[in-house]
Amino acid sequence: MTHQSATTLIRLVTTSADADTLLRLMETFCQHFSYPFDQRLRKRLIQEVMTNPSLGSLWLIETDHKPIGYVALTYGFAFEFGGKTALVDELFVEEVHRGAGWGRKVLHEIQRIAPDLGVSVVLLQTEKYNSRARQLYESVGFVDQERNTLTFKV
Repeated sequence: MTHQSATTLIRLVTTSADADTLLRLMETFCQHFSYPFDQRLRKRLIQEVMTNPSLGSLWLIETDHKPIGYVALTYGFAFEFGGKTALVDELFVEEVHRGAGWGRKVLHEIQRIAPDLGVSVVLLQTEKYNSRARQLYESVGFVDQERNTLTFKV
């Protein structure tokens, strides 16, 4: 599969209008978690992923053809996991739509299309305090590898 949308739940970001919608949703995501939001940087990163699909894929979550959230996958490679990996870098559903099973549906859809994306494993991270997200992730088959993620920021 070449990053064409294989679903009606999530739709690949392909146009400048999609990118603008995604940017708005990303700003809401960052506000929700009190993460810093740099509009110019985010806009540049969206364009990088859109023009170089080997970096990842960006998907709008939709209901009745209206965006209600997004999921950002970034791609890597790991010998341990048999090749190309996908990290659910960001998953966001607007507050008014939370609790209705959208996150679960989106994760199932990502798991379903992963082989078509050439992915051998899907990874994700959550904040330690976010037990609700962790319960969701574990309920759809994600397993805590009992490892710590360490970061060196350049």
